[in-house]
Amino acid sequence: MMKGYLTVFLALTLSALTGFILFLTYNVIQNGNRVRFECAVDIGMNAVLSEYHTQLFEQYGLLYVDASYLGSHPAVENVEERLRLYVEKNSTDILRKHNAPWGNLRVDEVKITSFETAAASGGASMRNQAVCYIEDRGTVREEAVMTNQKEELSALDMANPMEEWRSIMDQLAQMELPFTQNDQGEWEEVPLSNPADWVYGLTGSDILYLAEADLQRISPVSIDCAELISHRGVMNGKAFNRTYKRDEDLFLTYLFEKMGYFGELREESILCCQLEYVAEGKDSDLANMAAAAERILRWRFADNVRLALADGSLRTKAREAANELLAVQLKNEFEALVTESILYACAFLESVSDLRALYGYERVPLGKTSHQMSVDHVLNGNIYSCSGGEGLSYSQYLAGMLVLMDEEQLNLRAMDIMEMDIRFRGGNAGFCMDWCIERYEASITAGGNVASSMQLRRKYGYF
Repeated sequence: MMKGYLTVFLALTLSALTGFILFLTYNVIQNGNRVRFECAVDIGMNAVLSEYHTQLFEQYGLLYVDASYLGSHPAVENVEERLRLYVEKNSTDILRKHNAPWGNLRVDEVKITSFETAAASGGASMRNQAVCYIEDRGTVREEAVMTNQKEELSALDMANPMEEWRSIMDQLAQMELPFTQNDQGEWEEVPLSNPADWVYGLTGSDILYLAEADLQRISPVSIDCAELISHRGVMNGKAFNRTYKRDEDLFLTYLFEKMGYFGELREESILCCQLEYVAEGKDSDLANMAAAAERILRWRFADNVRLALADGSLRTKAREAANELLAVQLKNEFEALVTESILYACAFLESVSDLRALYGYERVPLGKTSHQMSVDHVLNGNIYSCSGGEGLSYSQYLAGMLVLMDEEQLNLRAMDIMEMDIRFRGGNAGFCMDWCIERYEASITAGGNVASSMQLRRKYGYF
């Protein structure tokens, strides 16, 4: 009878132990699958980031995943497919092999729930990486000094001395000329013969001709601006909750390190004068150079007019020249306006001289303390060139234009250049900076014949 009790007890104990062992085995397999799933997801998320756009990195030092994968249609689905591939390769495929661990794992759904591109917060993501790149380099270029002169630059940019001069010349044109009798006793109108007229006529001349700029190496190509990020409208501009580095000095250094401009042309690119495009946004090198030259001339003209109008000696000589004119002698009302027009003509010739110095790789101060203006240049019909001395280079004047730009516009136009370069040099027709992913968040769901449904949410990125 006792043996019967023992047999029943042992049978019940063995059944309980067997169930417990099977329960432990089930949990081991399930937890093993969960660990493998987590590892596969982490590997997959990192593997997606390992496929950064190599040309963008090599040329601009920026780390982004191109959602077009060198194709013509960027889409988040492309990235989801790559993530699914890497997760399956490190989970499902391994468990199917001979001598694989127990259990079965399948990836049911891969969904990228949110992502951040280079265009986040109006290009702040791109700018952040650019600033970090220069921080690592530890160098700051001379162009960065222009960030300290923003107030002076703004004042020059708002000045409009050409409009003031035009007003003076219009007033002179509207005044009635005096009359005098000739030898035959006939009354004839006396021409004004203002010596400033020929200088005023230069204002309609080709600006790059006046600057004597060397245009032989610039690109003849015109681009379609409508296809670039600053014109077509930004997609995927949403940002995660983060702080970006926006340092102006470092970003200016980055732009001048990575992009071409007159003096350091980027000849292998579709536009050689890339920073002139960033500053002016025209569709060709020639148009951008002309717009930049016009702006520099306006700045120089504003500064030189200030000097001319304040120079008592120059004003005296201008007045003497005005009084030499017969029309002024006959009608004194002309004197003040002709004198002013001659002073403006002196300032304009000095500004053309400054422009030639800058395009000749010399330097000109932003705010001069002395000048080489002379009424004789106006009277003798001379366009002169003065050698530059201390002051700012052409690239620093160009940097001044960038300093005055709205931050978002500056970021987007810089990304225009990146898009142009990658499309032109890499043959990547579908490349868009607002589809270049820096961070992304994904939700991955998996199941199996042992494990219950599992879901993981991960957020990975370069910064």
